[in-house]
Amino acid sequence: MILSLEGAYGDTIVLSVEGEIEGFQFIPPPLEYRFVRRGEPEVEWTTADSDFQSLLRPVIEGSAARTRGLRAEGLTVETRGLCGRFTLLIWPRM
Repeated sequence: MILSLEGAYGDTIVLSVEGEIEGFQFIPPPLEYRFVRRGEPEVEWTTADSDFQSLLRPVIEGSAARTRGLRAEGLTVETRGLCGRFTLLIWPRM
């Protein structure tokens, strides 16, 4: 399932997703974006592009290698840009 959220450049989008996020894509992208959790930036401002962005990362648990996505709890996406609107596609981790 892919979630579709819409906003205007400069908006903060609340991600109402449970669990983890596997990836995302902006159409068309804002100038910059960043993930924020409970008011604290997770990362610095990042230049956006229109490609799919994977959030999966490898994690070693004992002798097993697994992947994890970005934990979605309390997460928002802040955007910067000039007048216009975008669609944010979110791939929740199943």
